Order: sequence, then structure tokens, then C-alpha cells
Amino acid sequence: MKRALLIALSTAMLPTLALTACSEEAEVAPAPARSAAVTVTHYNDLTELFVEHRLLVVGKDRRFDAHLSWLADYRAVNAGTLTVELRWPDGTVDKGQKGVSDTPGIFRPLLKPSKAGQAQLVYTLSSGGRVSIHDMGPVQVYASTEAAAKAAPPHEENPNRIAFSKEVQWKIPFLTAPAAETELASSIPVTVEVRFAPDGQAVLAAPVAGIVQTGANFPGIGARVQRGQVIGTISAQLGEGVDVATLNQDTNDARIAVSAAEREVARLRGLYRQEAVPLRRVQDAETDLAMARSRLSSAQQRRNALAGGGPGVPLIAPISGQVLTSTLVRGASVGAGQEILRIGNPAQSWLVALVPQTLAAQARAPSGLEMMVDGKPVVLTAGKELSLISGGQFIDPLTKVLEVIFAGTATGLSPGARLPARLLTGATQRALAVPYDAVINEGGQDVVYVQVEGEAFERRIVATGTRSGALVAITGDVKPGERVVVVGSAAVRAAAATPDAFGHGHAH
Repeated sequence: MKRALLIALSTAMLPTLALTACSEEAEVAPAPARSAAVTVTHYNDLTELFVEHRLLVVGKDRRFDAHLSWLADYRAVNAGTLTVELRWPDGTVDKGQKGVSDTPGIFRPLLKPSKAGQAQLVYTLSSGGRVSIHDMGPVQVYASTEAAAKAAPPHEENPNRIAFSKEVQWKIPFLTAPAAETELASSIPVTVEVRFAPDGQAVLAAPVAGIVQTGANFPGIGARVQRGQVIGTISAQLGEGVDVATLNQDTNDARIAVSAAEREVARLRGLYRQEAVPLRRVQDAETDLAMARSRLSSAQQRRNALAGGGPGVPLIAPISGQVLTSTLVRGASVGAGQEILRIGNPAQSWLVALVPQTLAAQARAPSGLEMMVDGKPVVLTAGKELSLISGGQFIDPLTKVLEVIFAGTATGLSPGARLPARLLTGATQRALAVPYDAVINEGGQDVVYVQVEGEAFERRIVATGTRSGALVAITGDVKPGERVVVVGSAAVRAAAATPDAFGHGHAH
């Protein structure tokens, strides 16, 4: 359990009015000397505890004004019981207990120390089945109020502190997080294009010239079709001068073209494995092969339609997917080879990172992508959510970009989308990091607001470095474990500019 303990001791003699408002005691008669007030901010995995009480004196009732917030959302703890204990070395325990006050989030248990000396101070919250323990370690119980007042260090005002009360924090969206040393993945800015994979898109062309015939529910744009599904038929029409010999010749020519295209694809794939040709050459050859196979299929269908003597040449979906474009109209006249449907399968898509030429040297070992999807950072790692298709072997001489290609559909992005992203370079660095949303720019300076106490904040200037997912590396006057404001920085900034509007204290 990580704990950060911030203690502020105020030793100036508190006016009677201030004591009545902020740390009222059960005793009625004023003491000859008043002990100083203690404010403590303490964190555990569940809650933040901000508590005020006077220094502990044997035989004197002390009220603990405890403010408790759930760390998950910084809402006030509005139910339950807070127990405060002094656990003495001899095994005895002094205890006080109280439920939540009329002000949600504030508990006011009373405790009277039974002896002077050092005891362990422990706060235990029980709320809704959850137990949150704040162990403050040893504290001093003084023999008299005068001894407590003498022991308190001098009070020093800090002009850099920004007062921002719990009551305001609980009423607005507010969240803090600790700065922490961590390993950050190095990345570079890129643009990501979502494209169909080569086998994720296909064109359904008219195999013969003729008249389109369709059923009652032929698919329109956006409809899903299955591979092999009959979309409709075409009433074939042989053109003038077309005979059986011509159709046979067309089929043979198409079959020869397919064979040649297959040999070229095999040759280029071998050269690509030897890094002798770029991936684009292989892809172009694969496209030529697909077109040759399509022409062969069309030629065979024209020949088969004539041989069978029937008027209906079927239109068959070549892949499963969604209809992207359509010119399918019942009764329309189409020419042989005319595009009728374009079908795409979003499940077979590529994420293509376009790396500027100036950053290409850093992209030789890509390990994933960082993108903002629906306003949230998403990290996709090669070997998990993504598979690396091409690490980028060459820079396109026309566009001056290096293409790094991943296969994966974890983002839910549709082909055709284009968005800014960051390419993980495979390198890491250890750095002090905070959530990216904690850093705000004020007048050209990057700053964070640090919660130094439950109701006190400081503005710190920082410099940002590597960004990784929701985190960003920082340097400056921030130490590991200090908590920075992630949500609500604007309100803290406003409190610094107009402190009277936010009050100087809180209701007890």
C-alpha cells in the first residue's frame, strides 16, 4: 500500500473564534494556553483522509474533524462509521467513534487520551461493506496543554499555497493521481489510415452483357452478403459477331493470363522474402492475379451460359462482407465487365501508419500504435491486438512517407478512417510520469497543480517528454508520490485567481 503523509503544524495561538469554528472541544472553560492545530493528509488504496485536530493532551477531549473521499472518483464518503484509536504499547486502547455528520464526507469522532507518551494513531472507516484503514504511526500525547503549545514548531505562511476546500472538491468533477517513476514506451507522431486488406475487398462485375434480373430483396448499400450468395442474374446477350469459337478463345486467353499472373506472384514473393523488391510490387502482382482470375471466371460464365442455352447468368458474391457501392438496378442493361457491386469486409482491415521521412529512422522496429478512439487513449501492441504486416522497407518517393502496416480490427474503426496517432518505436525509457490530462498549458508554460494537503495546492512548472498512452513524462519541481490534479485543474486555477470566491476554509 502506497502512502503519502503530509503534516502541517500550526503553532500560532488560535483565536477562540477560530477554535470554535474549526476544532471545537468538549471542554467549556478556556485553558490558560491553547495547543496548536494539526492538519494531516493521508492516502491508502481506497480513501483520502484529510483531518484536523488539536495536539493531543492527556485527559482532554479532542475532536477529529476528518474529511474522507473515495479515491476512485473523489466523491465524499457519505455513509459509515469512523473509528479513531490510540493504541498504547501496553496493549490498552483509547477509542472514539462517530458516524457521518450532517455534511457528507465529514466525521467528527471525540477521543480523550488516557496517558501521556507515544501511541499509535489509527483511523478505521467502515462504509458499505468496505473497510479503509489509515495507520498514522506513532504520535505524541502531551502531559499538559502548555507542554503541547511549547512543543509545536513555529507556523510559516506559504504564499504559493492555493486554498481549495473539500466542500468544493466534492461538488465538481475532481480527481488526483500520484506522480510515479515508470517505464514509458517511446513513440513518434504519425497519421493512421484504415484500409481494407487486399483480400478484404472485391468487385462483382457483370460476367456478360445483358439485362439485370433480381429477386424481391436484392442487397443495397450497407447490406451484408455471404460468399457464394446469388445476388441476381443477367439475361445474357451475345454481341454482334460473337460466336462459340470467340467465347472459347476468350476463356483460353483468360486461363493463360491467370497462369502467367500466378507465376509472377510466386516470383515476386520469393524476391520479397530476400528483400530484393518492395511489398508494393507483390501487392500489385496479387491484384493483377485477382483481376485475371475474375476475367477467367467471367469468360467461363459467358461460355457456360451459351452452352446451357439459358438466359440467366448468376451474379455471385465473391467474398463475405458489406455492400460498399452498388449500381444494381432491376431491368438495367449492363455491359460485360461493368462493375455492379463493391463488397468490403471490415474484419479484414489494415492500420497503415504513415511515418514522415524525417522520423523514418526511428520506425525500424515498430511495436504498436497509440490512438484516441472515442476520446479515450487506446494502446494496441504488435503480437497481441495487432500483427505486423510490414515494418516499412522503403520511403515512397512521391509521398515522402514510410508505410508501417498492421493487421487488426480491435479499434472498431471503419476502413477509410484517417486519424492522428503515435507509433511505438519499440524503445522504452524510465521517467517520472503523470496522467497526460494533468498537464495544462498556461501562457505557453506547461504546469501541473499539486495537492500538497487535502485543501492546499501549488502550481508547478514542468517540461513534458515522452508520451505513452494516458501518461506523459515530466521534469520539474514534482517528486514521486506527489499527487497532481487530473480532473478539476481549471477550478483550482480559478481558486488561485479569485480565492474569495472559493472561501478560505470549510464548514464543520
